[in-house]
Amino acid sequence: MNRQEFNHEAMATTFTVMIADHPRDYARQAATAAFRELDRLENELSRYVESSDIARANRIGNGETISIGDDTLQCLLMSAEVAAVTGRAFDITYASDFGSTPSAHAVAFTVDPSAHTLTSCIPRLHLDLGAIGKGYALDQLAALLSEWGITTACLSGGGSTVLALDAPADQPGWPVGIGEGESHRTLSLTHRALSGSGLAVQGEHIADPRTRSRPDRLDRTWALAPNAALSDALSTAFFVSSDTDIAHLCTLLPDIGAAWIRSDSTLATAGSLSLLIN
Repeated sequence: MNRQEFNHEAMATTFTVMIADHPRDYARQAATAAFRELDRLENELSRYVESSDIARANRIGNGETISIGDDTLQCLLMSAEVAAVTGRAFDITYASDFGSTPSAHAVAFTVDPSAHTLTSCIPRLHLDLGAIGKGYALDQLAALLSEWGITTACLSGGGSTVLALDAPADQPGWPVGIGEGESHRTLSLTHRALSGSGLAVQGEHIADPRTRSRPDRLDRTWALAPNAALSDALSTAFFVSSDTDIAHLCTLLPDIGAAWIRSDSTLATAGSLSLLIN
């Protein structure tokens, strides 16, 4: 079966688009269009791009308002939803300056969806979409490929998030690895996203937003979700959460699955991910 792989550097990592069942030239044109969209998204969402919505938001003071694009708006709305459902185990504002108000009780910013504006409610915002932006970008690339009539594809961002669309005709799903060492398993995914979070790639870069301290967990966690933005955010939330809290969250969200490495190096699963492994 014909499969074509295309790679592109963006958001400080390598994005990969694997397209099956299409002629190479057509697949390359579609992938090129997808990567142009990826570059556009980086320019809007990255806090390292001076003119991006996020970088501009991080320069305004309390009470000031800026206009934002639709992609930024959608990321902020999704981030707020995940923060609420995880009890702020995921929080893009955790490094902000909240002044004398404890961050747990402060509203960092508000958005007006109809006007596409963001207003800061604290002395200084520090928004960071690093734990959801790559996943959101993968979802948008999948939507663009669909406009090209391409739905048999698998997309990944840096190897930490995989978005599986329709599987090729000769296999039940796209093979995606999970676990480490003896606990390693290969899942067969379609129409799902799987993200992993840990310390192996970027070192100690994950802090618990609720305490601003390094979490106790050392081994990776994984999140399975219907879309890549959600799996990206939840895998980070899972990394700073207890095993009990992860399992409880999976009971609240039926479409969500989780996996993590136990202290005895075995793989634990919860929610919809258990069905794929067991």
